[in-house]
Amino acid sequence: IHSYLRHRYTYWARHGVIGPNYVSVRALRQRFVNISLEKHRKYGRIYGSYMFTNKWLTINEPELIRDIAVKDFHVFPNKYDMNYGKTYITSSLFLMKGDHNWKRVRSVVTPAFTTGKLISMMSSIEGIADKFVVTLDTFAQNGETVDMRKYFSAFAMDVISACAYGINVESIHNPNHPIVINAKKILSVNSNLSYAVSVLLPPFARLLRLEPFDTNAIKFLDLLVKDIVNERKISTNKLTNGKKKSDFIQLMIDSERNDRDVNSNNNNKNETQKSDKNATKKTIKALSETELTAQGFTFFIAGYDTTSASLSHVVYYLSQNKDKQQILREELNALDTDF
Repeated sequence: IHSYLRHRYTYWARHGVIGPNYVSVRALRQRFVNISLEKHRKYGRIYGSYMFTNKWLTINEPELIRDIAVKDFHVFPNKYDMNYGKTYITSSLFLMKGDHNWKRVRSVVTPAFTTGKLISMMSSIEGIADKFVVTLDTFAQNGETVDMRKYFSAFAMDVISACAYGINVESIHNPNHPIVINAKKILSVNSNLSYAVSVLLPPFARLLRLEPFDTNAIKFLDLLVKDIVNERKISTNKLTNGKKKSDFIQLMIDSERNDRDVNSNNNNKNETQKSDKNATKKTIKALSETELTAQGFTFFIAGYDTTSASLSHVVYYLSQNKDKQQILREELNALDTDF
């Protein structure tokens, strides 16, 4: 065992990469960001480290990061291999392996994030933002002290629910809404032992069949998406001059319908032009309900905490720098739009 561990923990040294040749027990009791900052200051922009028996190479060199994420993406397509349990989450575009299945899902999902499609969601976001400002204005008039992180989290939840599922949650006034409760259960993993083991020791977590996320909450979102999809397909078929929703699920339903129409046209064309060897058939398989549910979950992973944390930091720093508040106000007033 000693020889194995010695060989394991000298991997980076043997390859000429600086860094600690041990696993720090102290690090397990500190915040990850603090440990990363400490190692960055000690070892520089590129260093190797270990998390139990896992080898980690940390890169803080912008140009190299760009090459890895863009130019050489085909060499590094996969995320960290943690245990996700037996859930549909692994069908999320962010978590899928970089194989042909990932390419298929990406080809279907990417068009939903074009400028035109994102603009179509703006009306929902603007409505939520207007209500959010009214709420904050009430606090301001009463001179109340407010925990902005709490309200920015509610704002992010409302925007994600509207853009992903087309549901008006209003979590500021409805904190016990089923979507809010279940989404928070899935995202609240900081004190979850199963999640920690799944991240640090994936093989061990799989052996124990650990579920890092709340399974009941996962099932709730799964059933929610299925109900929405079924309802939309029925209502869309009946739709004549009515207006469809402009959320992610509707975009995926429209994509499925368009692909089906294209394939049908190509099949008819091939039947009438069998002698044409150059006749091609476009086949893009639409997302399954499981994959669609997983993509909706991606909105929460990518947008909930990042949005609320970023806005909270912006407001905090503005509160500490009143001169910057005035600069921001002047820049907003200079814009030819209604703020």
